Amino acid sequence: MAGWWKTGRRFLYRRILHADDTPHRIALGVGLATFIGLLPIMGIQTLVALAVAAVLRANKAVCLPFVWITNAFTFVPIYWCCWKLGSVILQTGGSAAEELVAGKITRMQETLAASGIVGFFGYEFWRQLGSLMAELGIELWIGCGLVGLVGGVVLYLATRWGVVAYRTRRLARRIRRDRDVNARRLAPAPPTRRLRRETA
Repeated sequence: MAGWWKTGRRFLYRRILHADDTPHRIALGVGLATFIGLLPIMGIQTLVALAVAAVLRANKAVCLPFVWITNAFTFVPIYWCCWKLGSVILQTGGSAAEELVAGKITRMQETLAASGIVGFFGYEFWRQLGSLMAELGIELWIGCGLVGLVGGVVLYLATRWGVVAYRTRRLARRIRRDRDVNARRLAPAPPTRRLRRETA
């Protein structure tokens, strides 16, 4: 757990706060990657995010970690919750439909667990995933799109505010440090021991 925390802090410090780009483009990269990463296009979301980031001139380097919100370990709860939200919005849910969808997603998870992480790169897993996306229908797309839109906007605003606040504080510290250095440099030197004896 400590290792994940250190990795996250290192990424935040080096790749976001110290990225050589404007706050808007950094935040836009985070927001776009969050939105696209939550769409039910797992497997091609990286290519889509990089292409959209290039068109909109967002920072592409910060896209990569955020776009993999959905991965082999997280897609089951994320897609289930998003489908549930979409079914509530469209009023197409119900216990029978929920059990059917839960069964399909569970079978996908069992298939991946049986084959291990290697199965994530196999044809059969992606064939089943594509079939699952088609079967879950418009409910999944609406739920994922809504969650991705809200998450993308929130993270865009939070990232932009964080980068601007960090850079403002860092600039203020640099100005104070330079002022202190100049003040010490211009301050009169203390009298030497001989000069103090002569003037005593």
